[in-house]
Amino acid sequence: MSPISDADLDRFEGHLESWDCSNLWIIFHDYSARSCAKWIPQSTIRNAVRRGGIFARANLNFTIDDNQVPDPRFGADSGDFFAIPDPDTLVPVPYRPGLARVHSWMRTESGEPWEGCPRTQLAAQLDRLAEHGLSARVAFEPEFSLYHAGPDGSLIPADQHAMYSVDRVSDDFDLLARIEQALVAQNVEVIQIGSEYGKGQVEINIDHSTPIKAADDLLIMRDTVRAIARDAGLVATFMPKVDAAAAGNGLHVHLSLWDADGEEDRSTGDGPLGLSAEMSHFIGGVLAHAPAICGVAAPTVNSYKRLQPASWAPAHISYGEGNRSALVRIPGSSRRRLEFRSGDNTSNPYLLLTALIGAGLDGLDNQLDPGQPAGEDLGHASQQELDAEGIRFLPRSAGEALDAIEHDETVMAALGPVCGPELLRVKRYELARYEVEVTDWERNVYMERV
Repeated sequence: MSPISDADLDRFEGHLESWDCSNLWIIFHDYSARSCAKWIPQSTIRNAVRRGGIFARANLNFTIDDNQVPDPRFGADSGDFFAIPDPDTLVPVPYRPGLARVHSWMRTESGEPWEGCPRTQLAAQLDRLAEHGLSARVAFEPEFSLYHAGPDGSLIPADQHAMYSVDRVSDDFDLLARIEQALVAQNVEVIQIGSEYGKGQVEINIDHSTPIKAADDLLIMRDTVRAIARDAGLVATFMPKVDAAAAGNGLHVHLSLWDADGEEDRSTGDGPLGLSAEMSHFIGGVLAHAPAICGVAAPTVNSYKRLQPASWAPAHISYGEGNRSALVRIPGSSRRRLEFRSGDNTSNPYLLLTALIGAGLDGLDNQLDPGQPAGEDLGHASQQELDAEGIRFLPRSAGEALDAIEHDETVMAALGPVCGPELLRVKRYELARYEVEVTDWERNVYMERV
């Protein structure tokens, strides 16, 4: 994360020239994972790359719908941070000819790393993992739904095809092909595209990479899907639960442990479920801190309308081999990894991985035991059966989940003194505003009955 060198700057400009890109977006992501950018024209790119894009710190105290929180930590007098481009993330934007984009590190005005930067906090946990002689590889599986906008502003599913139907991927062939080609052009490797359970629902599996690149790739993918869908006259949403009767959109995280050089598998071993001792302890840490991780991974009121028992989304703190009702699934392959299943796309993926790895490190440091794996469908188990096995629920609401973050010293320490408190401040204000809203459901139920 050192300042960009002359060699990197020359390489940076060479790429822009070879791609015929005369404009640049310098991008950072706030605590709601919104992509925020400065558009830099060709004449000022060199200076902007050296100095970084300048943003008011107050940008980070706004909710996802652009409302500033009450009593903000970063007000009008809080100064700026500098978004310093990470040259390894420079890519062309194929659906906007002549434009390139680059992710950035948030720095102080003196150029020092800033604890308010989600990428920086994730990098710090990776440094801690390296102290154990370990590294991680991560892959995300995001789901989204496609809609047509009706003349009255209503959203109509783009199709009514069945789960894994060839009809959906055939009817949406041109759109999905444009998305896949655009992702490849941005150095995002797609493993597969699937027609999911919901109407108009699609899942795109992204290849494993280093944790920071995996989060970068996910955010590129989300921007790409939304933009290309808009160009096609569609709305693409990653919202966890668009409708009570619709399937939810999740964000599964696959994580494996490797040696420090990323060459030797350190997840697979001769322990229970074929796990190494290190991966077992890592999972023990994840389960021990599951409520707080869930709060980071699913931080909004809408998230908890998806995390319901018997919904194919996890509602219980457990792990199991091939068990999609558990929070942590161990896929049934010869090379082991964990799949964390409670996340959704209202999370900031850098902070999600920061919390997940910070919790796993606590498991490694204290050799935490994950306990017995769940072998049954937890979503249909009785409370008596769950109690007998000591299986607890995940948070049942956004308020409970946000409280879990605040009260978990391990997760808060990983998030750091800026990202943790400010994530809570922003998401609690969103929740407070929701709690005083009057919904159509309330009017339909109470208006003429009270």
